[in-house]
Parts: sequence; structure tokens; C-alpha cells
Amino acid sequence: MNERRCGNCRWWKDGKTGMGTCWRRAPFETTWKTSFCGEWADASITPEQEEMRELVRRFAVAMISAGMPIDDTTWNEAAKFAAAEPQIQREDGK
Repeated sequence: MNERRCGNCRWWKDGKTGMGTCWRRAPFETTWKTSFCGEWADASITPEQEEMRELVRRFAVAMISAGMPIDDTTWNEAAKFAAAEPQIQREDGK
């Protein structure tokens, strides 16, 4: 996983000067490559991989809230639940 800085975010477009533009929300904002925010999204993974990470995290939180111990088993079981989650078909059929 990349460091959580604008320069490593999927929403950031490099201006080649250390400054660039955040395309997360309009109006688009100019930021430094080393800046960061709470809406950072890792540019090194696909949106689908990011969605799966979030789903695994949510399952793990639910399992821990139900009393399951916090260890590798929890994460492995959460990943199994996430993988079994039905995929929503997009309008374009993918």
C-alpha cells in the first residue's frame, strides 16, 4: 500500500511541479503532492480491489463486535464472507 499522500491517490492528477489537481469532488482543488486528506484512494489498486478491502473490513468489524477474537482467523473468515457476497451487476452488464 502506498503512503497516504495526494501524489499516490487515484484522484490526483500530477501537474509535474509537485503540485497537481484533486479530481475527487468539484470544484477541483490544487494540492501539493505531499498533501493528504480523508478521501485518499490508493492509486496502485483497482476500484474493485478497494471495494473488496472495504467489504472484508466491514465483515471483520461485525465479527469482532459479535465477540470473535482479533486475530488472523477473523480476517480470513471475513475474506471468505466478502468473497461469497453477491456481486452487483452494473448497468453496462459488467
